[in-house]
Amino acid sequence: MGITDIHRRAVSGSCVLLLAFAVSSCEAQRPAPSEIKLEIIIKADGTKVSAQYTLECSGEQAMNSSTLPDAAAACARLNQQPSLAAPSLDPATACTEIYGGPQRAEVSGTVNGQPIDSEFSRSNGCFISQWEDAEFLFNSGL
Repeated sequence: MGITDIHRRAVSGSCVLLLAFAVSSCEAQRPAPSEIKLEIIIKADGTKVSAQYTLECSGEQAMNSSTLPDAAAACARLNQQPSLAAPSLDPATACTEIYGGPQRAEVSGTVNGQPIDSEFSRSNGCFISQWEDAEFLFNSGL
């Protein structure tokens, strides 16, 4: 075996190692699927529980343990807009004083490891807007 053969084998071995490293680097950079585990309680009259659902997702895939009607659509929507499950309202925001009804909903659990403990109502214009954004989570329970 001459020096040229040794060089070729060394270069070939180096290329294989670089290729293996490049492939493993690509796989390591893939984001893990988002994880969603929510408990949803709906109170159509504002006080008594009228429906209760669970929603569990791995990425946009609904898990079999989900009881929310159309869980697959809810998983897809929350995967793209996780903030819908935990809306925030700046205290300085002016809200119209429009009453939309007594309905209330509670959403608790986790979205991507972040704890969620949200209450939804239709008691003024700002809350009605939040309700409408997240109604895919509780309209079936009304």
